[in-house]
Amino acid sequence: MRAIKVILNDMMHIIRLSNTSDNFTILIHHFLFWKSITSRFTTFLNYVIKRVFKVSYLATSKRREHKKMETTTEKKPYGTVLIRAKDILDYLEYRVDPVSLQEICTALNTSKSTVLKILNTLCSIDFVKREEETKKYTLGTALIRYGETARKSFNIVNVAEAVLEELNDTIGETVHLGIYEQDHVVYVKKLNGKGQIILSSQVGHTLPLYCSAMGKAYLAEQSEKDVRDYLSRITIEKRTENTITDPEKLIQDLQEVKQRGYAIDNQENEKDIYCIAVVIKRNGKIEGMMSVSAPRFRITEEKKQKMITSILEARQKIESKLNG
Repeated sequence: MRAIKVILNDMMHIIRLSNTSDNFTILIHHFLFWKSITSRFTTFLNYVIKRVFKVSYLATSKRREHKKMETTTEKKPYGTVLIRAKDILDYLEYRVDPVSLQEICTALNTSKSTVLKILNTLCSIDFVKREEETKKYTLGTALIRYGETARKSFNIVNVAEAVLEELNDTIGETVHLGIYEQDHVVYVKKLNGKGQIILSSQVGHTLPLYCSAMGKAYLAEQSEKDVRDYLSRITIEKRTENTITDPEKLIQDLQEVKQRGYAIDNQENEKDIYCIAVVIKRNGKIEGMMSVSAPRFRITEEKKQKMITSILEARQKIESKLNG
């Protein structure tokens, strides 16, 4: 607007000169007038262009920023803190002795400030316990209550409990009840053997399918395609000298398990431990697995046959209750 006003003032000045000055003077002022217009128009045009591009750039930047925020929001997982808390609980689950803050941070590759905040919260709700003297952490008592409630919610545990106790008394060895969960066996019930040797297994612990008796009993009931799919998505570790690591030999072993009706883990999962297991079905579908385990040095042929006969009878009793 200021440039336009200046141009109009120059035009009025030339008009006044045309009435009072000679032709040469008028010509000079015409020249200066159009030069002024050209200069001011160029300045005005540059101003307009800058304003337009500035607005366009800001609008584009805002759109990019908004899009970036949307992308970031979409990729960010919901409940990240919960996932990290679960990682901490999972780590503590397999630690017999209390562990320090530094050990947890190193194992989870997470900063101390983040882990400490989560631990403080978990301690406040009794999911984790902090020892005041050592400043180390263990699982808290609240998990026992939740675990007991979850265990009772499994119908198979309630139904099988009396039969498992009877089997435990008959054999005098450790009895386990497990379920399948995410390519593993999860212990949901354990009855210790009557001898002085107590197996280290605990309710809630998991076992690989490929090298445990309960796991092999489960796999033997699956199709060969499903077994091969399972083997393709896991890493087979040689946990002992007897672990079967060749997929073809394992599939052959599973076929034998299917034919005889029970699985054997002869020190394949843990050295010096012998185990026999069967699946438990309800209406033709696997509800869980049951096993009898003992130190290898106590296994004679007579003991082995007694274990097989007793566990098969126990399975029949449990399945009768489940299907009744």
